[in-house]
Amino acid sequence: MGHFLEEIGISIIAATILGLLTYRLKQPVILGYFLAGAIIGPAVGLKLVTDPENIHVISEIGLILLLFVIGLEINFKKILAAGKQLVVAGTGQFLLGTLIGLGFFLLIGYGRTLDTLYLAIFCAISSTAIVVKLLYDKFELDTLPGRMSVGILIFQDIWAILILAFQPNFQNPQIMLLGSALLKILLLLGIGYILSRYALNYIYTMIAKTPELVVAVSIGWCATMVATADLMGLSKEMGGLIAGVAVSNFPYSIHVTAKVLPLRDFFLTLFFISLGMAVPLPTASMIALALGIVAFVIASRFLTIYPLLALSGGGRRTNFITSLNLSQISEFSLVIGSLGLAYGHISESLRALVIYAMAFSAILSSYMIKYNHEIYLLFNRALAFFSAFGGGEEQEEADAGGAHPIVLLGFHRGAAAFIDYVMQNRRELLPKILVIDFNPEVLKSLAAQRVHAVFGDISSVDTLAHTHIEQAKIIISSIPDMMLKGTNNLWLVETCRHLAPEAAIVATAETKEQAEDLRKAGAHKVILPYYLLGQSLLDYVEKELELTDQR
Repeated sequence: MGHFLEEIGISIIAATILGLLTYRLKQPVILGYFLAGAIIGPAVGLKLVTDPENIHVISEIGLILLLFVIGLEINFKKILAAGKQLVVAGTGQFLLGTLIGLGFFLLIGYGRTLDTLYLAIFCAISSTAIVVKLLYDKFELDTLPGRMSVGILIFQDIWAILILAFQPNFQNPQIMLLGSALLKILLLLGIGYILSRYALNYIYTMIAKTPELVVAVSIGWCATMVATADLMGLSKEMGGLIAGVAVSNFPYSIHVTAKVLPLRDFFLTLFFISLGMAVPLPTASMIALALGIVAFVIASRFLTIYPLLALSGGGRRTNFITSLNLSQISEFSLVIGSLGLAYGHISESLRALVIYAMAFSAILSSYMIKYNHEIYLLFNRALAFFSAFGGGEEQEEADAGGAHPIVLLGFHRGAAAFIDYVMQNRRELLPKILVIDFNPEVLKSLAAQRVHAVFGDISSVDTLAHTHIEQAKIIISSIPDMMLKGTNNLWLVETCRHLAPEAAIVATAETKEQAEDLRKAGAHKVILPYYLLGQSLLDYVEKELELTDQR
């Protein structure tokens, strides 16, 4: 155990140093993690970590938590709103990509038939870990290209799970095994639905007023579904995804997502480190071939995703950015490759080639996703004379992600009075208001009044980011510090000013000195409820005294 903890410690220290270095150099942090793994690993590095399998076990937890968070963030209404585009692209991309890959690798004469099949599959699946993390860091998961990217990734993950189920029989295909895998997935979905509807719903109702328990139960639920999937012979990641989808139907999903993210990021850091450790000593021909595979992956995404989205009515911007976002090789490819090696389907050299190709594509993809909008603008200018190609531009509102221009942080007497006044005098403003609070009774009451409200802890910056507060025009904190838990108005103002630099912020103070601090932090308006009460009482007293004197 000591050796195991020591290697984890070395990995985290190396990742921290290289991560800070790449951050200071304004490079993707994932690059730092990958380099850290290569430097301390047993293959090409200093051999500070001699058993990468220990790190790999921990990193697998990161992938499970990643799929759990993806499930939490799946909004079926928005996915169904994408409708035909997502179904066409999600089902057609993998099949078309695999066929193009088979033709390309057979044409260049690479290896045996099974080698070309494996390479085609490797190149047809994109990286959920990389795409979701980078889109989340850019707050683009809920944009139209972001939702399309995640939707296609979910289809790809399902395809990958089917491949894993069918893989042992690549040399002797049997259709019954594919049918069995499909039935197992449907059975797991049924188990998840029944347990979440009856058992999980009851537990959430019982503990809803204790946010910490909500998170603990959610992680326990994830572990239960992962264990169930493993017992059924399915992917653990599939269990995590289904667990997240089940929780997403409850009003606590944003709160759970915000609390689970730091844990997920820790394990994902180890995933990228373990990827760097797995890199073997390269040869010039291996690097050249790996770079050629990366170029093919990028080209294949634009030959599959872009036209499929365009034919189903997608706009040029969504088509291009979605294709660009998904231009890398999946971590599932390493799993499929390792199993292919164990089954004797492929050679060690092919698996090493895939590791290098994935590493190069991960690094390049970090830049492509970071600058996806700038790259699109260059593309759009280059094709300006083909204005009708690929459909028209989306309206700006399509990327709004359902954001609300007025956000209330917490719901107490001041916020309640504001909502009541709006209902009586400006009812048309109600659809523009979002309330963030973790009291389930408050959420039920607001839902009955047709006020949009989400379960969340306003003291968490991740909660504020996930509710798209950066798109708000007015942010209101009407609760005084004495009533807030785990935060205060000054922190809320500073955080909201950072996340939403253009928004007007209203905060609540108890003293004039505190009000001045809030204004310096960026509050446009500060409410002093006790001073307002004092002023109102003084006005009343003066009027009464004046009337008394007149008598």
